[in-house]
Amino acid sequence: MAEGRGARLSGYYAELKKCIENAAYPKVVKAANKILGEEPGEVEAWRCKIVAQINQDQFQEALNTATKSKLVPELAFEKAYCEYRLNKVDAAYDTICTVPDPTPRDRELKAQILYRLERYEECHEVYREIIRTTSDDYDVERETNVAAVAVHRSADADSGGEPDEDSSYELVYNSACNLLAHGHVEAALTRLQVAREQCVAYLTQDEATQEEINQEVAIIRVQQGHCLQLLGREKEALAIYNAVLKTKPDDPALLAIINNNLVAINRGASVFDSRKRMKVATAVGLEHKLTTRQRGAIALNHALLAYHTNQDEACQIEAELVEKNFLHLTLEARVVVAALLGRQGKSTEARELLEKCAAQIPDRGTEIALMATQILLSKGEREAACEVLAGVRGEDRHRQGIVAARVTLLTSLGQRQAASTVLRKAVEWHRNNKTSAEQLGALWRQAADFHLRSGDAATAAASLLDLHRLDPSDVTTLAQLITAYAQYDIAAAQKMSASLPSVAKVAGDLDIAALEATPAHRHTRKAVATATQNLSPVAPRTPGSETRKTNDKKTKKKKKRKPQLPKNYNPEVPPDPERWLPRWQRKGYRKRRDRRAKDVMKGTQGVSSDAADKFDITKTAGTYKPATQLVSTPPETHHPRRNVQKKKGGGKKKKGGW
Repeated sequence: MAEGRGARLSGYYAELKKCIENAAYPKVVKAANKILGEEPGEVEAWRCKIVAQINQDQFQEALNTATKSKLVPELAFEKAYCEYRLNKVDAAYDTICTVPDPTPRDRELKAQILYRLERYEECHEVYREIIRTTSDDYDVERETNVAAVAVHRSADADSGGEPDEDSSYELVYNSACNLLAHGHVEAALTRLQVAREQCVAYLTQDEATQEEINQEVAIIRVQQGHCLQLLGREKEALAIYNAVLKTKPDDPALLAIINNNLVAINRGASVFDSRKRMKVATAVGLEHKLTTRQRGAIALNHALLAYHTNQDEACQIEAELVEKNFLHLTLEARVVVAALLGRQGKSTEARELLEKCAAQIPDRGTEIALMATQILLSKGEREAACEVLAGVRGEDRHRQGIVAARVTLLTSLGQRQAASTVLRKAVEWHRNNKTSAEQLGALWRQAADFHLRSGDAATAAASLLDLHRLDPSDVTTLAQLITAYAQYDIAAAQKMSASLPSVAKVAGDLDIAALEATPAHRHTRKAVATATQNLSPVAPRTPGSETRKTNDKKTKKKKKRKPQLPKNYNPEVPPDPERWLPRWQRKGYRKRRDRRAKDVMKGTQGVSSDAADKFDITKTAGTYKPATQLVSTPPETHHPRRNVQKKKGGGKKKKGGW
């Protein structure tokens, strides 16, 4: 009995080996079942059956087989792989962690699972350990995966980039993505072009078809389009996206990214096109093919599209989903809701919502305050906008843009004294903190100009004096300073006027000979002479200026010609507005009626009256019967019309002819 069972098992194993060599996977499953019928605890038979089902893409059946075997520690790799392919990533991670002594293939699967879980730091450490302890034919693939992990680490935190590698186009592509994550868009665009050229050369050498080349290059081209879009070259990016779409890529994730980027380019225009593309970007099943950041960007764009198309309810729902599912986009989602409230006239609620955001995210308080200011100003609430800007904390309160906005708003509200105080405090803060000379100089000049227009000459002179000390060679600042002193301190104005450049030096710098070249330049010379007189207390005399006399000639005025009016003109009656139109274009024109008699034909010549009655419609009333079947007219064929030219003298007969 035992010999018969052993002989059967030997035959089953031989059959299993033959099926594996021939890649006949359905027969592999049957042979493995025969073995398991004799030996239920045979691990290799269970493994062969699971692998055969995996090769047939029967992942759920393979997972059921692994669970049924009750040999999870021995089949942990196969079970974890099935769970990974079924997008049960958390379960796959728990399963792969149960392996007591992991092999290189176990560690590689664990690294892939960590990458899918977006735990990039742990994934990077696992890959580094594999590269350090393992060396085989898949070293280039591992380096490529490490570069891909480094890209996401750079996006999450300011980590160091990986060194550039040119051994494969995948590594070049990943290094370009790494540069892009660090903000080096131009350098990334150059690397992407290198990756594209290497990819085309490699696939051409491998005798790949043009369709295969297009499919492989598509992701590189889309990344190039993204770089161009970041650089503001949207027309070039649009051309790349449309060219890739014409190749009909098979990757649904790539299609989703292209359509999302096209929606971003369209913005508020091409609403119907954007809606159609957003349906592709939000198709079911993409949640496992896109990263969290990509899915968050698409969801936020969906909410913005609803906002631009005035779908308030849909915009509210989409913004809430973004805040719930993507925590890193909480502020952006609330800003969309605040903009929606502002458009609905609920500016107070929008302000309160943004103030809560500023309290929760103090690092972006200035940015949030500017958003609230824009919403309030769109509704004309200037006082509330001033209060929001006044609440900006830290050094951002004294930045030039915020100071200028506050001064402008306060001036428009008639609070010039408060605006002057804001400027004075900003100047003092920059002076005490010793900011750059360029920023301080611009602020001093704006403060002086404002105080001069407000009548506060002393404060303006103080700002201009500091600006003059910063750049003593600036004549414009010196002239403004003298103007300010002249309003309240004449002695100081006279003292400062001594520093003005002399008239002789100013005139010497001008090319008088060049001014005499053309009559147009003579006016320039006159303007220069006038400017020189304004600078000097005594106007210089030019040769022959005493003997010149201006001869004023009286210009003769042309007499207006008296208009000729018609004989029967009546000034009390307004003229006809259609008097310049032809008669046939006027409203009251009636076409002359053709009064010639037209005989109604009631039959051919010689036909009797009885026969002619058949053709008289008035005598056949009520006898009409509709046709039982409608006959469709054939479509008109469109041919180019020929211009038939009539022969001249067509009515004349030729000589000698009929």
